[in-house]
Amino acid sequence: MTLAPRQIHLDFHTSEAIPDIAANFDPRTFAETARKAEASSITVFARCHHGWLYYPSKRFPELIHPNLKNHNLLLEQVRALHDAGIKAPVYITVQWDYHSAQTHPEWLIRKPGGAHEGVPFTEAGFRQSLCVNTGYYNFLAAHTEEVCQLLGKELDGIFFDIVGIRPCSCSACRAEMKRRGIDASNPDEVRKFAKFSIDRFKEKMTALVRKQNPDCTIFYNAGHVGPCTRASRDAYTHFELESLPSGEWGYLHFPVTARYARTLGLDCMGMTGKFHTEWGDFHSLKNQAALEFECFRMLSYGYAVSIGDQLEPYGVLNPAAYQLIGKVFHQLKEREAWARPSKALVEAALVTSEPIPCEHQIPESVFGAVQLLEELALQFDVVDLEAPLDQYSLVILPDDLAVTPEYQRKLNDYAAKGGKIIACAKGGLNSENAYPDCFGASYQGKENLWPSFLLPRGPMAKGLAENNEYVIYLQGERIIPAEGETLLTLREPYFCRTGEHFCSHQYTPSAKGAEQPAAVRNGNVIVFAHPLFTQYRENAPFWCKRLISNAIDLLLPKRLVRHDGPSIMTVSLLHQPQHNRVCAHLLSYAPIRKSIQIDVIEERTKLHDVTLELNLPYPVKSAVLIPQGIKLPVENGRITLPQIDGYEIVSFELV
Repeated sequence: MTLAPRQIHLDFHTSEAIPDIAANFDPRTFAETARKAEASSITVFARCHHGWLYYPSKRFPELIHPNLKNHNLLLEQVRALHDAGIKAPVYITVQWDYHSAQTHPEWLIRKPGGAHEGVPFTEAGFRQSLCVNTGYYNFLAAHTEEVCQLLGKELDGIFFDIVGIRPCSCSACRAEMKRRGIDASNPDEVRKFAKFSIDRFKEKMTALVRKQNPDCTIFYNAGHVGPCTRASRDAYTHFELESLPSGEWGYLHFPVTARYARTLGLDCMGMTGKFHTEWGDFHSLKNQAALEFECFRMLSYGYAVSIGDQLEPYGVLNPAAYQLIGKVFHQLKEREAWARPSKALVEAALVTSEPIPCEHQIPESVFGAVQLLEELALQFDVVDLEAPLDQYSLVILPDDLAVTPEYQRKLNDYAAKGGKIIACAKGGLNSENAYPDCFGASYQGKENLWPSFLLPRGPMAKGLAENNEYVIYLQGERIIPAEGETLLTLREPYFCRTGEHFCSHQYTPSAKGAEQPAAVRNGNVIVFAHPLFTQYRENAPFWCKRLISNAIDLLLPKRLVRHDGPSIMTVSLLHQPQHNRVCAHLLSYAPIRKSIQIDVIEERTKLHDVTLELNLPYPVKSAVLIPQGIKLPVENGRITLPQIDGYEIVSFELV
């Protein structure tokens, strides 16, 4: 299934305390506003987080918004959009419903002590979560079935929102856990049951929808897609990655999840918002440069694009918001043929250590690794432990990736076939604190004295001062060569900083003593003793990035692409075999923390005379700048772009 490329996600969470809901709604104006903005799909609403319906329900007439002036709002939205050639999937909330939470306390998710999950009813907000193992499921099923029957063949899709892994100790969950022999006092077991429950819910709900409509799209939103999603992916038709950088997600969440989700075999779409902050920020507009970057970045991964908005209570889309959206969508429309459909051209895999039974728990090591590797222009996916490795030339294991003996055998087999591996700290250790045989290194436990001071020499000193001592602030591991050789050494401080003995403002300096191994190389495997990715996430020492880059160069001297631009520039390669071309998507925007709450982008960052060096697996015939159509000379695999104005695409036509 191929998604509509330019979408709007339209919230309508509207209080019953507000009068005259949708009083000014006009279907023609609504659809024309969307058409002028070049939207190809708008997700409209059947039921909101306040618990109200926006269609003429026969099964639940008491739940129609009490102040809704037009009970046919949903129907008129869908039909007006269809008349304009725009798709209109339908929004249904799942775990947040304020009306149900108030009127059916027996449906609430309960903590072990009996209190409900989420905010107290005495505070503002509708985040009192509901359990799908209670009678609430029967209501959801009947409501969803009614929406499907109401729209019939006019139903383009359903967006189920707030469908997360939420441990619950309500009476229904406790009873089922007891029947299944699950220890309800063990938080880990309860969380596993919660994941089982929500995966089962998705399977049942998809089956219910399919009985009514065999073709519509189906998506379950938890604000995140990760290893927790793999087991239930057959319940989805596609993935939508909600990731508003000016909200709780930040600018680094999307590249982590996008690089992972695209490996699961479904079409993908990113989702940001037109808001200066996030959802519910009615009367704000995002800076155009920020909205460009967020949308262009989605396209650079081969994704469709969705922009979130919220319809005001009187039912009229904000003209200024759709002028802004239209400016960005117009640029996307010019470029999307060089991104969709496509397959990411990659050379490496970062194996995520994100825990499977959890959502929104991306480890700092993974954030740091993605940031660092993007700055190096390495072309990589983020994969989980189930993913095959043979398609990748290089596998990278982050600092905290614990693995099973079975996965260690997988790594050994991969290395034996010529695959390259870089690991940091505990990456690749099993439960008995042993590395895979292919590492050629022996794990000796945690460092006794820290911080360590690394001494790069030879190829590991490229871009650094040879023999200078570079501090690694975080405690590392002690490793010694077994079959491998020492690639990098360290010195220890005089002592650790404690209340009994300390020196100066921070850490104790190097004692200039004997050198010890800081990295071991065993053929095509390199293991570092320190958590370099977590360290980069914490305070971004340039020497951490340089050490990783030098290790990659030793194992993978010919990367797919390099450039001489600044670290804020990103490069994504997309292969389009149907057009016999590879497209390089180049982005140059700089988020700046100029406020307490959010990073801000106010303008594009223009770059001049940037050279790309390519080592594609296919011979290149020519290079064209898109959408300008300007040909660029290719000399020995190199091209120079006179200017990068925020976003440029270079299409490499293949022989």
